[in-house]
Amino acid sequence: MRINTLDKETFELSDDENKQIARLVYNSSTFNEAVLEIPDRFSLQLIATGTWITIFNTGQTEKVMAKIKVETGGVMIVRRFYKRIKYIFKRSVNWKLRFVLANKDGDEVLSLLPVVNWEKRSHDFILQLNEEFEKECDSFLILQALHCANCSLSMMGDGRVPALISV
Repeated sequence: MRINTLDKETFELSDDENKQIARLVYNSSTFNEAVLEIPDRFSLQLIATGTWITIFNTGQTEKVMAKIKVETGGVMIVRRFYKRIKYIFKRSVNWKLRFVLANKDGDEVLSLLPVVNWEKRSHDFILQLNEEFEKECDSFLILQALHCANCSLSMMGDGRVPALISV
């Protein structure tokens, strides 16, 4: 799978034949709201400082599918409610910028390596999946990790994404 950066606010996940599987489209550069298309539509919304939820709207009801929360040290916690799984998203400690999504046991599930794309004023991402956890890495989880990477890069670059406190 590959992540394609279309512009500053639109990212596509494609398979090995370059066929689109899913999309992450932000409503603005603040990362407050987005739409995940996997092919179902999910809404990603900022609900509090440093906290986002992903909602599935069936027309009659809304169901919270996941929650992302920024914690101290730049670590982000991703909780998938429908599978009752918790993931930890963090920046690697080595000199090369690399983001890692790990399960509760600390096993690396996937990693994202950002590369600056000056033309699109954004980042391209190299997606690396751990073969042992490939079945666990569905499009929904990958787009949640991509959102965490975008927010982390914005926080590191003094962007508008709130980290832990609001003034």
